[in-house]
Amino acid sequence: MRALTVAVVLLTGCASAEPIRLTPPAPRALSSIEAHADLDGAVVGASEQPTIVIVFASWCEHCRDELAVLESMRGSDVRIVGVNYKGHEEYDARGSSAAVRAFVHDHASWLRVVPIDDDVFSALGRPPLIPTMFVYDRHRALIETFDRRTRRPPTKAELETLLAKLRA
Repeated sequence: MRALTVAVVLLTGCASAEPIRLTPPAPRALSSIEAHADLDGAVVGASEQPTIVIVFASWCEHCRDELAVLESMRGSDVRIVGVNYKGHEEYDARGSSAAVRAFVHDHASWLRVVPIDDDVFSALGRPPLIPTMFVYDRHRALIETFDRRTRRPPTKAELETLLAKLRA
């Protein structure tokens, strides 16, 4: 029992000593998403609106909570795009492309979803936790990142305040 206690203390100490490193998205991340087709096969294309990009998976409970917040913002002059990375979706055999389609149909039929490849995922900075949310202004510059490793997801009020600043 004593050896187990020491091992837990050592592992805990090592884990807390490791700094969290955020890899910011590349400047081309949004344009990479816009160049891809959504689940229906239509290319996303550029927009003059601020854009919120959420990286999600069909099995992720945190993602469902965030999508509910984003759904409440529909019609507020912001484009919302969901991206689904195969590595996250199929993590631990939890999901598949069929699961994404079923999830969107049942829970987020309003959401435009782009299945992304490894190149786009790399351009986004390879976010290890989902959901991760990126907010871009109308000029397609990254304004804010909500990464669950370092901060809680935004509320509707926080996103509305941020978007109001972008419009000013």
